[in-house]
Amino acid sequence: MYFIIATIAIIALELLYFFAAKRFHIVDRPNERSSHHRVALLGAGIIFYLAVLFYSLTHGLAFHNFLIAITVLAVVSFVDDLHPLPSWLRLFTQIATVLLTFWPDISAIAPWQLVVLIVFFTGVLNIYNFMDGINGMLAAYSLVVVGTFGYLDIFEHQFIDIEFIATVMLAILVFGFFNFRTNARCFSGDVGSISMGLIVLYLLVRYVNSFPGSGLNVSRICFIIVFLADGFLTIAKRFLSGRNIFAAHREHAYETMVNDLHVPYLFVSAGYALLQLIINIGYILVSDKNFYTIAVALILILAYGLFFFFGNRSGKIHPIQ
Repeated sequence: MYFIIATIAIIALELLYFFAAKRFHIVDRPNERSSHHRVALLGAGIIFYLAVLFYSLTHGLAFHNFLIAITVLAVVSFVDDLHPLPSWLRLFTQIATVLLTFWPDISAIAPWQLVVLIVFFTGVLNIYNFMDGINGMLAAYSLVVVGTFGYLDIFEHQFIDIEFIATVMLAILVFGFFNFRTNARCFSGDVGSISMGLIVLYLLVRYVNSFPGSGLNVSRICFIIVFLADGFLTIAKRFLSGRNIFAAHREHAYETMVNDLHVPYLFVSAGYALLQLIINIGYILVSDKNFYTIAVALILILAYGLFFFFGNRSGKIHPIQ
């Protein structure tokens, strides 16, 4: 019964937001940095936050810290979608919400480890935010990642209520129905992509912490390694070439495929999601997970380097300054 009610509620909430967005002209207009070319409704990813809120209200306001954190993050991100906020305020909010969400888990670690985790977590939030520029990318990739955690929760060991994961997946499917199209009807906006980034981090940390006494095991980043590799390697590439790593750009590999090589949006989005799915299946099946993760990381780094090396040599890829 819960899933029927949740499905109806999430669809109704998304359609209600569409009505409000049209009424108040909340739209994403393409500019020189955009990878899409049509006006679409903006902020439809608010459904990810609303799904978390719906679950919390129907399950006795579970995990209070996370609910407060994602609420603050969603509100600030939505305001930023409507009227761009100073970058320092966005960063401060992200750091504060990360600390609020994970403080019980990270309060006892060494200061240098805390700094590393804050940098990593905020980095993931911003890398996740980049997905929204390509039709279907956020929905397809998030469905694979969240679905993987759902599989682990059911078939490996329970580390979170499966109804929470199912509710988030319902929201992804509803959003994806309107976004995973050649001509997307809507885009997530920061409110959706940043919120989904925090949801994924929350699931990742809950999964990691379900192995008490196992020590630091970085292999679990394998579940989001495709986008991590693309994001962090793009930052490194821009830094090494002397460009501002904080400036807006469209130089990620998936953006380059769409804008310079003219690969269809949905092929790129489905390709990234499929690659992450294959990697996740491999992770579940292998015994030496640390070695597997290192091997996957090296392959992705090599593939990224070869892609841009031969693309630049061919003259088909032109970095945007």
